[in-house]
Amino acid sequence: MAVNDSSKLVSVFNGTPMEVEMLCQVLNDNGIEATMKNQLIGMIAPHHTLDGADVFVNEEDKEKALYWVEEFKKS
Repeated sequence: MAVNDSSKLVSVFNGTPMEVEMLCQVLNDNGIEATMKNQLIGMIAPHHTLDGADVFVNEEDKEKALYWVEEFKKS
């Protein structure tokens, strides 16, 4: 993910590693750069990630990303 000095990453979703990976693809397909946290350890050792995995986007993309998060949850 390209992050410049003025960008701040914000979490827009928390879920299973599979959900996080699928949502990141949806966001990227819709022009929103997204990154994941904890998805690999969640697949290898799920007992180490009590809170699941997270999707992060640039703060300026948060509102647009939240729209796609809601659409993703409906599917």
